[in-house]
Amino acid sequence: MSMLLFGTVGTGKSTLAKCWCTRLVQFGKKLAVASDLKGEWTEVVQQLGGVVIQIGTGLPTRLNPLEEGVRPSVDSMGNQLTDEGWSQMVRTRRMSIMETVIKILTGQEELTSDEHTALDDAIDHATTRAESEKRTPTVVDISWALTEGRDDTITDEELARASRSLAKTIRRLHSGDLGGMFDGESTVTFDPSLPAVSIDTSSMRSSTQKARRVASACCGTWIEAMVTNPDAGQRVVVYEEGWDSVTNRADLQRMVENWKLARDYGIFNILIMHKVTDLNMAGDSGSQMAAMAQSLLADADIKVIYRQDPAALRATTSQLELNDKERAQLPVLQKGTGLWRIGQKTFRVRNTRTTPEAELFDTDQKLRTTKSVDDVSMIEDEHGHLITDWAA
Repeated sequence: MSMLLFGTVGTGKSTLAKCWCTRLVQFGKKLAVASDLKGEWTEVVQQLGGVVIQIGTGLPTRLNPLEEGVRPSVDSMGNQLTDEGWSQMVRTRRMSIMETVIKILTGQEELTSDEHTALDDAIDHATTRAESEKRTPTVVDISWALTEGRDDTITDEELARASRSLAKTIRRLHSGDLGGMFDGESTVTFDPSLPAVSIDTSSMRSSTQKARRVASACCGTWIEAMVTNPDAGQRVVVYEEGWDSVTNRADLQRMVENWKLARDYGIFNILIMHKVTDLNMAGDSGSQMAAMAQSLLADADIKVIYRQDPAALRATTSQLELNDKERAQLPVLQKGTGLWRIGQKTFRVRNTRTTPEAELFDTDQKLRTTKSVDDVSMIEDEHGHLITDWAA
C-alpha cells in the first residue's frame, strides 16, 4: 500500500510519479498531493479535471487543520462507525495536529505532562464552544481556551504556566508569519468526487523552514482528513520532498501512523526522496526517529531506485539488500529507467512518456522535445530480459 521512490536530480523520478498517477486516474483511481512546494503538480491536476488549492502568505485561501473531514461509514475493524467512534477519531486527529505544530515551532521532541493536559483540555473547551455556535473549532478557539476561557478553572500553577506557554506558541498561527492560512474556518470545501486535488504551497518557498514544515503538516492533515474514507474509492497520495518530512519527529510520527492505516482506507502512498540515505537524516542509528524512518522503508511494498551516485551505492545496496548484478546497474541506469523491487523480485523498468505527457511533465523547457513516442512501458527482469509490456 505504499511506494518509496529514490533518484538523484534529473533521473526522471518525478516524471515517473506523474506518469503513474495520471494513468491510474484514467483507470478510475483518485489522486491527492498533500503539499506541493514546487508547484509542479498544479498543471497536472488541472489537466486531470481536479482542483488546486493554493496556500501562502497573503493569499485568500484558508484551511482549517481542525476540520472534521469526511466521515466514513465503517471503522478500521469494518464495523459501522458510531457517533461516539467518529467523535473520538476527530478528537484524536485534532490533538495530533496541534501536538505536531507545537513540536515543530518549539523544537521539542515531546510535550510535558502539563502541556499535554493543558492542550487536551483546551481542545475539549474549544470544541464545546464552537459546537454551541454551530461551527467548527479553529486554532483561535484553542488559544482562547488556553487563556481567557479557562484561567479561572486552573488552580495548578504549573498547568497554568503550560497553558500560557502553549498559547504564545500557537499564536504564531493566527498573528505571526503563518497568519491567515490556518487560523479560521476553511474557505474551500473538498469534493470527494473529483479525480484529483493538490495543495500548492509554492508561494512559501522563501518562508522559514519552520513555517514550511507547519504548512506541510497542516495541509497534510487537512488532506488526510478528507481522503481517509474507504467509501470514496481508492486514492493515491503523493508526498513530495520526503527528505524534509523525515527530519522532523512530529511530521515523521504522523506519517508512520497514517501509513499503518493506509490499507484500511484504500490509500496508496508515494514518498519521493533523492536517495536511501535520506532516511538517515531522521536521527542517529538506534534512535527512535531512525527506527520510525526505517519502518517506512520496511512497510513500502514497492521500492523504485533510479540512478544513484557512487557515494550512495553502499548504503543503497545494504538497506535494500541488492545483489551484485542489481548494484552494478544503479550507477549506469539511463534517465527514465529504474530498478523496481516488488516484494522480493526486482525488475528493470523503462518509463516511456507519450508526447502529451512529455509536454505536461517536463518542467525544464530546454529538455522539451516534439519527438513522438509510443505509450508503452518496457519491463525487464534483473537479467535484462524483456518480460512484458503494457499500454498505459
